[in-house]
Amino acid sequence: MVVENSPARNRGFLGSMVQIGWPIGNLAAIGMFAALSQVPESDFLEWAWRVPFLISIVFVGIGLYIRLQLEETPVFREIEAKNEVAKLPLLEILARHRRPFFTAIGLKLSEVTYAIIAGVFSISYVTGHLAMPRNVIINAMFLAAVVALLMIPVCGWLSDRIGRKKMFYASCLFAMAFAFPMFWLLDTRDPLTITVTIITAITFGQMVGFAVGASWYSELFAARLRYSGASLGFQIGAAIGGLAPFAAATLMAWTGGATWPISVYLIVLAAITFLAATVAPETAGKALNWPTIKVDTRITQKGADHLAPCTQRSHNKSSR
Repeated sequence: MVVENSPARNRGFLGSMVQIGWPIGNLAAIGMFAALSQVPESDFLEWAWRVPFLISIVFVGIGLYIRLQLEETPVFREIEAKNEVAKLPLLEILARHRRPFFTAIGLKLSEVTYAIIAGVFSISYVTGHLAMPRNVIINAMFLAAVVALLMIPVCGWLSDRIGRKKMFYASCLFAMAFAFPMFWLLDTRDPLTITVTIITAITFGQMVGFAVGASWYSELFAARLRYSGASLGFQIGAAIGGLAPFAAATLMAWTGGATWPISVYLIVLAAITFLAATVAPETAGKALNWPTIKVDTRITQKGADHLAPCTQRSHNKSSR
């Protein structure tokens, strides 16, 4: 919705602003659980942990109300007026537009995996494996969310200036380079070092791709397939990346507590995202309907009129 209502010159910046919902929600969650941690642990484990989830029902209602009040974008209204809305977008994407679909999945893998390893798995790693106090990692998460509030729009703005590809390349190279040092630094058991490590991992391993991907996923697809294509690529990539805690715990158990397989896992997924960024078109500053839908051999005569040279177009019109 935001991307389709944004001018080309700052679409990355405005699209990234939507993503600040993540650090805001993270800060709200941390604050809520910090407040509930004041109750006795037996009460927390029995009933208090449910309170934040029950409160979230209110926010779901607010979100639904906002969505129902929104009008469709001019791009989509134009498609509706021309009766060109895809009837079965998922099937059309899988049948004719697999490349941007799988590209979107690949672009998501490294970012979401870093988010889960540095933002979820690290909690159990620091408190369980390293036997550090819980507040050490919680404070690190809190500060990382604060930094993300500033970094997300900055990354979106930069992507409009230097391009989406360069931003993803930089994030992937960081993800590969930091995969081993991240655990080495956590293993120091120094609270300050742990805090800086988590902030660094989330900021450059997650937030760059998270901010820039908001516009890039949408720009990969033509308007009639944009909603389904961007959403499916985003969510399937997130689901695959969501296996990271299970994979990390399994790898650590397999190696008797060693973290090097997790680092290799992060490097492999970052390499896949790097490859996806390589094959994806650069869309910064381009008209939103670019790239156009790739037309197959079953192209209609109407579509041929738009693609053929002027002489051929005149001939087609006269023959009809």
